[in-house]
Amino acid sequence: MKSNSVSTNQDTLYKDLETTVEKYLNTQYLRPLAKHTVDAYEKIKNIIEGKKFVLDSGCGTGESTLHLANKFKGTPVIGVDKSEVRLSKAKNALLRPLPPNAYWIRGDLIDFWRLLLADIEQKKTEVIYHALYYPNPWPKSSQAHRRFHLHPIFPTLLKLSKETELRCNWEIYAKEFAMAAKIGNASGVSINTFVPTAPETAFERKFNASSQQLWKVIVKREVL
Repeated sequence: MKSNSVSTNQDTLYKDLETTVEKYLNTQYLRPLAKHTVDAYEKIKNIIEGKKFVLDSGCGTGESTLHLANKFKGTPVIGVDKSEVRLSKAKNALLRPLPPNAYWIRGDLIDFWRLLLADIEQKKTEVIYHALYYPNPWPKSSQAHRRFHLHPIFPTLLKLSKETELRCNWEIYAKEFAMAAKIGNASGVSINTFVPTAPETAFERKFNASSQQLWKVIVKREVL
């Protein structure tokens, strides 16, 4: 199955990117937490407490979680998505038998990240790798503040792991994310194009089949 490229009215980086990121770096996000995400987070605490794990944010149907679980054998891999419909497809036949270290939970990413960061700061757990594969790019300029790097949650996102990897099919999004991470004092930021030899998500497979250019941004932080 092929996919159309990103349709946008924005032809360069968001004009107020630096001002927006700096504002959120110096404010506290206080939106009330959603109860269903709090409840879901409590259910996985026994899996991650006192351990290091891999986080797969916005995992969709869970394909990427399966790949990560096979890559990080012996380490819990937690896939999080807000859609019950997508997660219901997680235990599919893509990789059988299912890795014993793969887990999925339904929850709002923004609230999940806030709950997780509180435990990370108390040294109760540690994320060794954070996968952020193909988030909604919100491509219209009027939607820019819904992108993770232009949202109040971005400072929290940066603090979750010493290594975060974003993948997307829109050059502007990749470059904005990389610049926002640099503004957020990441110790190392790399941005490159890539061609997947074995696509790890349905999006990656469709974009690759459509000969779309894919982008990878890796953000590293020495201190969380």
